[in-house]
Amino acid sequence: MNRTLLTIALLSVLHQMFSISVFAGENNKAQIAFFGTFHFANPGLDKVKSKQMDVSTSANQAYIEKLTHRIGSEFRPTAVLLECARSEQALMDSRYNEYLKSTFKLPINESYQIGFRVAKTAGLEGVHCYDEREIQWQAEPLFKAVPEKAPMLQKRIETTIQHIEIETSRMHREMSLKDILVTHNQEKHDIINKSLYLMTNSFGAGEGFEGADAAASWWHRNFRMYANVQSLAPESSRVLVIAGQGHTAIMRDLLAADTDREAVDIKQYFE
Repeated sequence: MNRTLLTIALLSVLHQMFSISVFAGENNKAQIAFFGTFHFANPGLDKVKSKQMDVSTSANQAYIEKLTHRIGSEFRPTAVLLECARSEQALMDSRYNEYLKSTFKLPINESYQIGFRVAKTAGLEGVHCYDEREIQWQAEPLFKAVPEKAPMLQKRIETTIQHIEIETSRMHREMSLKDILVTHNQEKHDIINKSLYLMTNSFGAGEGFEGADAAASWWHRNFRMYANVQSLAPESSRVLVIAGQGHTAIMRDLLAADTDREAVDIKQYFE
């Protein structure tokens, strides 16, 4: 048998072995539900600025109570992951323990409003921080160079941001909390989010690669966050992962290619 035929034979055997191993472990895959959301208490750190609804109203609090009870009792997560830095784990442990004792009032933040409530309903002893903040979106070189070198692209960026701000404000003014959450967990919304990075990706191609490097830095952070998700989602686990929609838009792609884990559509619990 010549080298080419031998290589083909080996690849065929490896493919069959891989397929068998994936099939054999299919029923034991970790189940991950990504909960993409806007930040309930917006710190104003995102490039896009907009006015948003008050989730502390009685109607929104009633919906959040029903939503979190349904996720906790029907999905029954074995772990709840929050978009907080791992350095904050001790603080979150303390606050969650106080919450279980009914001595901690939940702040207006999705980690508390959604995460703590789901974890309590599911009977969990704690929650997990999984965010990574050492790697940030490194777009300064991009935004410094674009106005001078690519004024048409600069205009397009400004117009796009303005459109998103107007549309986001409209959503929060006219839509219910349920409908906004549904929107933040739709594939088409994820595509829109990721397309913003591709809009500037080609800037500096062949030279400084400012556009591609900026986009890569954002994916880098999300790769690290997903690595933490993987470490907290072993075989047979059920994991709820709460994050801003800018993160879940990317991590859903990573989950789709993860043969050890499978996605659970969070939207089924929103009704």
